[in-house]
Amino acid sequence: MAGGTPAGVLLLLVTAGAAAAPVRRHHVVGGDPGWAVASDVLAWSADRLFTVGDVLWFAYSAEDGGVAEVGGEGGFEACAAGSPVGTYTDGLTRVALDGEGSRYFVSADAAKCGSGLKLRVDVRTPVVLGKDHGRAAAPAPAPTPWASRGGRGAATQRACVLLCSACVWCLLFMAI
Repeated sequence: MAGGTPAGVLLLLVTAGAAAAPVRRHHVVGGDPGWAVASDVLAWSADRLFTVGDVLWFAYSAEDGGVAEVGGEGGFEACAAGSPVGTYTDGLTRVALDGEGSRYFVSADAAKCGSGLKLRVDVRTPVVLGKDHGRAAAPAPAPTPWASRGGRGAATQRACVLLCSACVWCLLFMAI
């Protein structure tokens, strides 16, 4: 032991740190249909808990106008995407939830936003219990429509394949 840290102690430290770390979740907005009026984004988000470190994935057709992040409740309610905080039009957009607070997303197409294609996300700090209680994360998100069919939706598969085609975790996720 005199010249360095034993591998067993290092492994124990890494494992203990991982057990106390919050779980980062990836949310494909709208589930199977993705970012579309047909997905009923309000119902999709109703029982979900969004925490700092989570990632939103917007999967949509680039011809549909895209997604705009607006700065507040007023722009969200009015579907006013004229002065957005951010605009996304590439068809597959990753948005990291990197701080607490509310985030507001609307369809860049005012008609689709008026039909309900908008999302308010209230981001909270993840809950991590002490070492005596093991690892605890926020409650699991509500089941999505494709979960009951035993397969993964097209938007989820497309996002997964584009993001990490060589990723073992992704392949396992799609196989469930």
